[in-house]
Amino acid sequence: MVATPNVLTGAAADVAVCMGCGKSAAAQFVCDGCGVIQPLRSEPDYFSTFGLPRKLVIDLDDLQQRYYALSRRLHPDVLHDRSRAEQAAGLRVTALVTRAYRTLKDPVQRGLYWLSLHGESLGRDNQRVPPDLAAMVFEVQEKLEALRAARRENNGERAVEVEVQDVRSDLGARLDDVRRRLHDAFAATDPGDGDHLTQIKAILSELHYLKTLVRDVDEALERA
Repeated sequence: MVATPNVLTGAAADVAVCMGCGKSAAAQFVCDGCGVIQPLRSEPDYFSTFGLPRKLVIDLDDLQQRYYALSRRLHPDVLHDRSRAEQAAGLRVTALVTRAYRTLKDPVQRGLYWLSLHGESLGRDNQRVPPDLAAMVFEVQEKLEALRAARRENNGERAVEVEVQDVRSDLGARLDDVRRRLHDAFAATDPGDGDHLTQIKAILSELHYLKTLVRDVDEALERA
């Protein structure tokens, strides 16, 4: 059973006293004394929101239980007869908790968030297709154009579709490999190191381009 992550490890609720009972409620979403939800003056990072250490490898079952525990304490049914100030505080905390959960449960979004915590972003100094992907991007676009031409001319469409389906299988296999590499990168002993951030950024960039190619191929095949 996971305890509700109420007392956070970072600067979270950032209040000195509870607005309900006046007792100390520093770094708490909900006052342990009277149960009143505290107004957020600054937002904690998403890891601290759930009382988790800043680590890229997360136990997703544990994260889900922590999310449910917090959500129960913030549910509208609990707040319907509370003051407007507390209802407003509850809405803001709920939005934070939901946003944090959706980000951390998804490995790609978690990786992008990790970059942002360290002052990085996927688009920063990263406007070109990764060199080892450039040939694949060109090949996929060639195949898709051949499929479009075959459909326009009503000539050999089925044969080209089979080739595009093979390309889709290759992309799927490569996506699986990149996701495994991302998981391994998350497990590194020093995930805040500059070289490691560069590695994560490169993997996420590759994943982004592959997912775009998969989307284009799937859309083309769905029009068959």
